[in-house]
Amino acid sequence: MMNNVESIWKKRIVEYNQELQKYLKYMFNDHLLFVLIFALGGAAFTYNQWVKTLEPTFPAPIIMAVILGVLLAWSPVYTFLREADAVFLLPLEGRLSGYFTKNIWISFMFQSYIQLLVLAALMPMYVAVTGSTFKRFFPLLAFILALKVWNLYVRWFMLRFQEKEAHWMDSLLRVLLSGAIVFLVLSGAPYWMTILIGIIMLLYALYFYQTSKTKNLKWDLLINLEQQRMLIFYRIANMFTDVPKLKGRIHRRKWLDGLVKTPFSEEYTYRFLYLRSLVRTSEYSGLYVRLTLIGAVLIYTNQSLLVGVLTAVLFLYLTGFQLIPLFKRFDYKIWVLLYPVSRELKKSSFQKVMNQSMMLQAVVFSLPFLIKGMLLECVITLLLGLSFSLLFSQYYLVQRLKKMEDSIY
Repeated sequence: MMNNVESIWKKRIVEYNQELQKYLKYMFNDHLLFVLIFALGGAAFTYNQWVKTLEPTFPAPIIMAVILGVLLAWSPVYTFLREADAVFLLPLEGRLSGYFTKNIWISFMFQSYIQLLVLAALMPMYVAVTGSTFKRFFPLLAFILALKVWNLYVRWFMLRFQEKEAHWMDSLLRVLLSGAIVFLVLSGAPYWMTILIGIIMLLYALYFYQTSKTKNLKWDLLINLEQQRMLIFYRIANMFTDVPKLKGRIHRRKWLDGLVKTPFSEEYTYRFLYLRSLVRTSEYSGLYVRLTLIGAVLIYTNQSLLVGVLTAVLFLYLTGFQLIPLFKRFDYKIWVLLYPVSRELKKSSFQKVMNQSMMLQAVVFSLPFLIKGMLLECVITLLLGLSFSLLFSQYYLVQRLKKMEDSIY
């Protein structure tokens, strides 16, 4: 029986890795890597310049404690469970401790990369303010990873509790405890204070470990959390390629009918479909709104024309690139195949919808400069944004659609 459990775990890990690789190759393609390198390079340069301006009074330990405390408390346990497991694995519940222990450590392995990157990003700020050296990085990393293990195990113990209030309270307490002990270590507080918080954390974990022994696994909760975790990944992957497993939610949004109103004519057939889908489907409308708001806020928070223009172009590209899967949304709908319209009309309609959507976004990106009274910067950002939107839809998008159609036929 134990061999069967072991084989189930190995099979789930292999299938999970295959699922990740299947979509990651589309997500990290050449175009996105170029944008990421460009964005990260600009962010690193800006961050480095900002660090040089910091004074010794800057509260770097507090900021690091808050960021790392939240990040440590966010410790989902990857269970790789499926709906059928609530029936077929239920009789084996008493023999699955090894299965879940391995999953805790797999979760640690995946999430430790995030801790590494965030700590590495925060270290220049910490060194500049405290006068410490980068030699502290690895001891601090080991300490942070130990806290991550603690958070993962406590989280696993709490998953045997069904009450939502217990989960919320546990998350809050783990944020406070993790943040507090990180702050004490970073600020050079007396050892007895750090040891005291460490003892409290140990007793906290032991209490829920003992309490969880009397409770059974909450199969519905575990399966639901696993489905939600994968749904987040699929939503991100759907920005780059079509994800059959993702089912987007449709919202009526009657108040936007005037915006997507089109004449009753054959040439507007696909334009009607794409506009409605863009407005009413959560993964597309949500993506568009989020990127627009984030880009506008970033432009508003800086005074540099160059940074503002680059931010506008970057977010226009991200929006256009990630809306391309909308083109294939109706490929598997049989009633669309019955339309007496050409495929060229489909492509041209999609180009127009993309162009108009990106131009609207370009107008929004110019508004922060207008609000700040920077009229010239507003006009320049608007003209460059509109030009980029036109070039994207008339040249880059045409090549992408041709490549998509070649892969189908």
